[in-house]
Amino acid sequence: MINEQAYFAATTLQFIQKARVAAQVRETHLEKNGKSCELTKEVVERAGKFEEWLNDEIGKYVREHPAYYWFIKVKGIGLLNIGKVISLIDIERATMVSKLWRYAGFGVEEGRAERQQKGKKLHYNKMLKSMCWRLGKGLIRARGEYYKYYQEQKRAYERRFREEGKEIISATKLPKDKRGLKTETDEFFALGHMDMMAMRKMIKLFLSHLWLIWRRAEGLSITAPYVHAIKKHADYRPPEDFMEPVPEEKKQAEAQL
Repeated sequence: MINEQAYFAATTLQFIQKARVAAQVRETHLEKNGKSCELTKEVVERAGKFEEWLNDEIGKYVREHPAYYWFIKVKGIGLLNIGKVISLIDIERATMVSKLWRYAGFGVEEGRAERQQKGKKLHYNKMLKSMCWRLGKGLIRARGEYYKYYQEQKRAYERRFREEGKEIISATKLPKDKRGLKTETDEFFALGHMDMMAMRKMIKLFLSHLWLIWRRAEGLSITAPYVHAIKKHADYRPPEDFMEPVPEEKKQAEAQL
């Protein structure tokens, strides 16, 4: 089940961050007009301190997590970012990895990535989805094992689209449709779209690894990923393949939590 304190800390942190950013924007606008507001400055300062305190509380939860031994050795996993992800997940309810993917906003409907649609019930947690994308960007910046997987997927997509006769170009160079909007066609595919597709696959792999490690540590039932167990894909890599030695600076940061 979800750790209620960690979940409350993560959701409250989101609200406080929004309030601080709004106050900072107000402060910037005031300065441009040669004005100032002591209350606005006070909000920015106090919100910042509140954020730091909430981050410390999330950090405590991270250190006690049953999957901590694994994600501490994944290059690119920021302890606070992973804390915001795991605090929003009820691993007992995610009896299959596909359920976790869907709840995190990485499910598939009719062969396409599930998206929010007007008038339809949302099947995923928007905050969790946002946190997963943020975590994914950290994995790419770190250039560790997940980054290598992301690059592999990007090259695979590139081969596929070129074999389909598509030219991969910048979104700014895409042709316009009848409404004057730049759009992909049978001939052209956006480079940024391909990048996001590869990143999405990387995040789904990470979530499948987190699901497996976490449920195994909790003594819950586990199953092999669908593409591995049913479709017999041979390219599946287990979570242990993505563990790396903990760098000294990460050890020091962890010791301060």
